[in-house]
Amino acid sequence: MDSVSEQITSTAFKLFLQRGIRNVTIDEICSELHISKKTFYSHFPQKEDLVAAIITSEEKQNYEKTIKNLKNKNAIDALIYIVKEIKKNVDCQPFMLWHDVAKYYPKVFETFQNKRKEKIKDGFEQNLMQGIAEGYYRDDLDIELTSLFHMVQIKNSFEMMEQSPKKITKKRLLNFFIDLMMHLIVNEKGLKYLNEHYHNENVKEN
Repeated sequence: MDSVSEQITSTAFKLFLQRGIRNVTIDEICSELHISKKTFYSHFPQKEDLVAAIITSEEKQNYEKTIKNLKNKNAIDALIYIVKEIKKNVDCQPFMLWHDVAKYYPKVFETFQNKRKEKIKDGFEQNLMQGIAEGYYRDDLDIELTSLFHMVQIKNSFEMMEQSPKKITKKRLLNFFIDLMMHLIVNEKGLKYLNEHYHNENVKEN
């Protein structure tokens, strides 16, 4: 993405967060940047293209941050970090922005959701392979099915929390999910590591 495209996406993103996508016009974005509509459309033929570029940029930044923070972590510490980041991303999603994307740009939203699911599944698969190689996870795991199970369960768990008539705190649910997931995949060495580093200790929020 060139510098003009980056300026457009950055400015548009700020405006979208403030007022919602539908309430911000191309004219307003151009006025904010002091560029012509011709310049704008040379980079983004449609507003939908701009929305897709913003989502792609945000996802790339989140992914790069995650990869950087996973460096030098063993599989157990990495998996706990990944789950916490997924929860944080859910918590921090700007409601108005994503409501507009889902309602007015369903194809963009669906593409984004599918890519995110694939990245989460791939991340779980890589973590399982790392854990097996390090000797923390059971070596008889079905990696594909286990990663799929994790992906589905984390989505269902957070949805259940939102729909439950009884108030369930996010921290309580997060701790329960991590405990359940870990005891499904760790071997004796992994369980020992968990007990030494996380026994009787709630998973701290970032």
